[in-house]
Amino acid sequence: MNLKGQVCTVNSVYDGDTMRVTRDGKRMKVRLYCIDAPELAQRPLGSEARKVLRAITPEQVVVDTKGKDRYGRVIGEVFTADEDRENLNLAMIWSGNAAVYEKSCNDRQYYQAEDEAKKLQSGIWGKPGDHLRPWAWRHRH
Repeated sequence: MNLKGQVCTVNSVYDGDTMRVTRDGKRMKVRLYCIDAPELAQRPLGSEARKVLRAITPEQVVVDTKGKDRYGRVIGEVFTADEDRENLNLAMIWSGNAAVYEKSCNDRQYYQAEDEAKKLQSGIWGKPGDHLRPWAWRHRH
């Protein structure tokens, strides 16, 4: 389903990089493009990432579809539905609550945002402990 520029109602935020939305009565999971947030089991980083995404996500969003992942989830850039059109994917990177998912991201602005978050030691970049990139953590567990 192509959601490019389509307004969707947010049903829930599952974790720091996945949400459930509805458009025209159809419910779907959206995996945020270019980012990978800590897993919920990566305590407390995973629950912090989910908390931040919940806090910045309005009731309605605009999803720009990039494709589907191997689990059938829509991969997309998610923006606020207001006139500012804030990019929630980038906001998660800037806040340090997600890392760039290098495997599927070739958009330089995400890498620049991550570099800034690292310099400022924001979120995962300012905490000691198990803050490996989430895909590396999943591989180990």
